[in-house]
Amino acid sequence: MSGDCDKPTNNDCIKPDLDKTINFLERQGVSVHNASDMAGLGDMVESALSTLGITEERFKNWFNLQECNCSKRKAWLNKVFSWKRRKS
Repeated sequence: MSGDCDKPTNNDCIKPDLDKTINFLERQGVSVHNASDMAGLGDMVESALSTLGITEERFKNWFNLQECNCSKRKAWLNKVFSWKRRKS
């Protein structure tokens, strides 16, 4: 079975890792219950990182950056991976 886990499409191999990550985030206060206030993946990532103490300012300080383009990446992720219905 380990040979099959080298294939990125084998969900049985990644499911335990995803479950561990989801359980960790839930213990940190990130849940799907607050997802209704979020436009998409960018908001969810920002929320998860903030819960862990990783903010845009902290990231910039760690890497001595003037700008990290975090907001641009967040907007892109929200646009590409959106779960709110768009009005037609």
